[in-house]
Amino acid sequence: MTHSKLLIAGAGLVFAFLSTSPLSAGEAVSQTETMHRFSDKSVVANAQANLTRMDHGIYMTVDTVELTPGDAVTAWFVVFNKPKNCSGGECGEDDIFNLDENGKFIDNADGSPPMNKDGLEAAAISLHRADGLIIDTDGAANFRGHLPIGDTTEAVFGPGLMDAHSAEVHAVIRTHQKPAPGKANEMVSSMNGGCSADWPNEPCEDLQFAVFKPAM
Repeated sequence: MTHSKLLIAGAGLVFAFLSTSPLSAGEAVSQTETMHRFSDKSVVANAQANLTRMDHGIYMTVDTVELTPGDAVTAWFVVFNKPKNCSGGECGEDDIFNLDENGKFIDNADGSPPMNKDGLEAAAISLHRADGLIIDTDGAANFRGHLPIGDTTEAVFGPGLMDAHSAEVHAVIRTHQKPAPGKANEMVSSMNGGCSADWPNEPCEDLQFAVFKPAM
């Protein structure tokens, strides 16, 4: 199974590694994970994502490289609120989209995104914008985001974060490529800003991801 090809990423504070001790009320749990390329799932050197889970929500930061200078790039949270219901016991792309046996999208006849409605509902998946930036000349970037329990302010779809400790969270970095005149703010503030309104919303493309397994 492949990882979610939707967006997601985020924000917060840079903390230590996942705690393995039992949680007490109000205790923060911090995780650090490597960033991977969507193209071949390889590790992005000198890049990492950090997630801190607290009772009221999650904070995430993504420090990454290999982005194109001048491009508009967004970061997203993909939240699997009920990861035990993910297909095959692993949360990923086929829980969000309808895919064939080769992992290719099964496009809808009307040209709309091939969303897996049953999978989205079973895992209570929620997609939220975390941050957006114009990439500096060195191709590096630091994205930050905070997602409180139940907050759907930046949601593209889904019920929001239901439990900060039991959800599986994927951080996704998405490029919108070079900003069109007067479009920079839209492009760093939305899922498909500056890109085609028709699926698959070219030239928008998911570039990198990290996966945070549940803390409990």
